[in-house]
Amino acid sequence: MRLNNIIININAPINTWKQEIESNASASDFIIINKTNSDDNLIWFITNYTQALIREGNNEVTTLFGKNINNLESFIYQVNLSMPIGYKLSARFDALYDLLMNFETEPQRRFIIWNDANYLLKVNKSDFHEIFELLIVSAYCNRNAISTIKDDGTRYVVDQRNIFVLNNSTIQDIQSLIDNEYHIPSIDNPTNVYKLIDFNVIELYEQ
Repeated sequence: MRLNNIIININAPINTWKQEIESNASASDFIIINKTNSDDNLIWFITNYTQALIREGNNEVTTLFGKNINNLESFIYQVNLSMPIGYKLSARFDALYDLLMNFETEPQRRFIIWNDANYLLKVNKSDFHEIFELLIVSAYCNRNAISTIKDDGTRYVVDQRNIFVLNNSTIQDIQSLIDNEYHIPSIDNPTNVYKLIDFNVIELYEQ
């Protein structure tokens, strides 16, 4: 499975499409594509989905506001504002990677919701590609408990998912990233391992 497509009727009751996502989603990151004729539909969906995840409990939910992100530095600024970290995070790719691999918290589930992620893709493709890779690789490693051994000798494991919210974009805009094989560091396998990453693709329609 490479792309797991989930079709959502934005006019259906919130509980209906939330259950549809939970029933059909694989243990992978999410890409949300707005195929309706209104930006308001996307805002309605992601607002309600974010609130639902927060209300569930046992979820650590971070929201990033993509229209304020135009490079790595502004991405890090948002991370410093919204992620539970106890230190000042430097605006460097290696510092971001260290954070994503070594969180101070260990919730049951973690969601990093990047609203309007397509904005950075448009204005700074290089930084978008680098950040996208760090997010999906760290989430894969944390989900599969292959990134970190804690001080007590147990493995760090969190069901970590990224949610990339794309407005006025298509899946083809990031197809090269989806088709790429990524280096997966693993405490179980010191050799270089590269693999394709699966994604859930949520397409919003009006019916």
